[in-house]
Amino acid sequence: MTSINQSRQTRMRPQDPEEVANMDEYQFADEKHSTKRSKSIFCWGFSSTGALGRQSHLGRYEKATGQIEIPKRTVIRSPQRLRFVNPRCHVYDVAAGSGFTVIAATYDGSTHVLFGCGLNTDSQIGFQSNQSNEPLICVAEPVPIDLPLNNSNKKNMEKVVKVACGRAHTVCLTNHNNVFTLGNNSFGQCGRPIVEDEKYFASKRVHQIDYDQNDPIVDICCGLDHTLALTRSGIVYSFGWGDDGQLGHGVCRSSWKLSKVIGDIQGEKIIKISSAGDCVLAINEKGQMFGWGNNEYGQLAMANNVNQTQIHTSRHLKVDNNSIGKISDVAAAGSMCALINDSGSIFVWGYGILGLGPNIREKLWPTELHANLFGRNVLNMDTKITKIIAGLHHFGAINNRGELFMWGKNNRANLGIGTKHDMMFPFRISIPTHVIKLSLGIDHSIAVGYRLI
Repeated sequence: MTSINQSRQTRMRPQDPEEVANMDEYQFADEKHSTKRSKSIFCWGFSSTGALGRQSHLGRYEKATGQIEIPKRTVIRSPQRLRFVNPRCHVYDVAAGSGFTVIAATYDGSTHVLFGCGLNTDSQIGFQSNQSNEPLICVAEPVPIDLPLNNSNKKNMEKVVKVACGRAHTVCLTNHNNVFTLGNNSFGQCGRPIVEDEKYFASKRVHQIDYDQNDPIVDICCGLDHTLALTRSGIVYSFGWGDDGQLGHGVCRSSWKLSKVIGDIQGEKIIKISSAGDCVLAINEKGQMFGWGNNEYGQLAMANNVNQTQIHTSRHLKVDNNSIGKISDVAAAGSMCALINDSGSIFVWGYGILGLGPNIREKLWPTELHANLFGRNVLNMDTKITKIIAGLHHFGAINNRGELFMWGKNNRANLGIGTKHDMMFPFRISIPTHVIKLSLGIDHSIAVGYRLI
């Protein structure tokens, strides 16, 4: 009976030889190696740009027409291991941009600290070339990105510890408190003066942000075309595209200058910032929430006396303390938002696939997603969500057991659920790792975790 069923399944879904060859091989750890906490990177979604690091899935660039020929296999529907990582590799952070991926990592015996793959139309993963020194518009597998690091002190080597990516620019933060930017600067999102008609393709330019390091930057975040930076004292700076008020400078105007966000967050110690589109959320050390930027779908409706579609000054977003309490994390997507409270519960609002089912697309006030959707049950009453991450049209959540849940738009298989159908409720992703980090691009996703097997 078993052989009959297997043959039936084979006829229903013939095995692709290339897919079989690329399948991961797992070896279960014995007691001797079970405590070794090596990291793995998994990726899924649209693959033809090279963002998933798969050579066979890369589209072919036709120089004569300037077009990219898309191969037959365009998506990876479920998480697959990125073979770039091995026991000699130490991963610090990952970021998914629009069709490209950046990895902050070091290799034993190597001086490289940043790697990238995927689209490179604006040199968002640095200058990359083939053996003939011709610049590459796409890179199929992770390659080193050159940065002007100061590594004269061999005992305190400079390395990248945080990365963030926008539509076509990259920002990285080092352990020496330096911030570097590369890629498209059409709106000042790289923190340098805008040059009219600047050519970004095949550029070797890497810019270092000039700021007062007496209050060092400790976190960075990118919207589509703007950049946010958070300092140790809790001050938020911003630069780039600002027509929706997402810079928080008091005007709806773009700016390349590193300037403080003004308004209700002034005098507050901000500990978290989030922006995947043109709306920004932030929380302070007291667990209070603030927001600014795009408000077309009521993302910031909790602010008093707000009826504008663009809010150019940070506002305190007041929530019901009795039902929500202290806020520990926030995530701002394109038209919808989410928060986690200190009990590990998720609340969502705005417009889109909120996770409340197919019949509820809009909420002006935070509405709770049931804890049972995220693994809590009678056998696991202590399970709670610890991190919430926003893409432009979707969310990801990680619980304290390292399990990953995704929901939202899925037209490029960016949810990793095995299909390209949208997911109306949070869905647990099958991924053989204890997930600790997730980055959501527009059409692909990258997760980092501790290996389970």
